[in-house]
Amino acid sequence: MHFRIQATGQHLWTWVLLDETEMTVAESDRSFPSRTQASAAALAFAKLVARASRSLNGGASSGLL
Repeated sequence: MHFRIQATGQHLWTWVLLDETEMTVAESDRSFPSRTQASAAALAFAKLVARASRSLNGGASSGLL
């Protein structure tokens, strides 16, 4: 899977998560004023999903008490 940052045509940007066949798996529900902000939001989403996956799979704790 990989992210693609796309221009909306209105000077705004969104992210889309695509699978190996280029089918949309998830997409941002908002637009961002810059490509950099859209990329940062995609990275934050990826980290959130990875953390949830570790939690569901009984992975190591995040160190929070």
